Amino acid sequence: MAKIECVFWKDKIGGETERLVTEAFRYGFTVGPHGEWELVIAREDKEVRKSELVNIKIKEIEVPPKAIVLPCFIQRHALGIVSSLATVGKPTPVEEKRVLDEVIFHPICNGMVNKGELLTVVNIFYAAIERRLARGAAEKWLRERYRY
Repeated sequence: MAKIECVFWKDKIGGETERLVTEAFRYGFTVGPHGEWELVIAREDKEVRKSELVNIKIKEIEVPPKAIVLPCFIQRHALGIVSSLATVGKPTPVEEKRVLDEVIFHPICNGMVNKGELLTVVNIFYAAIERRLARGAAEKWLRERYRY
């Protein structure tokens, strides 16, 4: 168990940030044989400049509960690559549905990304979460259960 501090954008990428202090546990997962490809499509026109990261709104991608998103590392847009998919607001656990609505785009050339253009493709895999009691979590549970 580790005490962590999550820093996230409260209202928009590059806007106001907020902090959430919580406890986190390590756990593993098993990826099943079934997955889906999702197209990441621009929802706005955006001028991009070489080597200047920019956020671009995309058509919403729903990530089902207990699913993970893995990038497909193939450049799909001539002007650059998607560095990360993003969303704003409080982090959502993997056990809940999540919605991705923005990307961080790393341009390799100057130009214009237009609404409706394919930026990249992502893999969505369904996973079985394997929670493991880390040593710290087990010790904490025992201390609380058997107080002397």
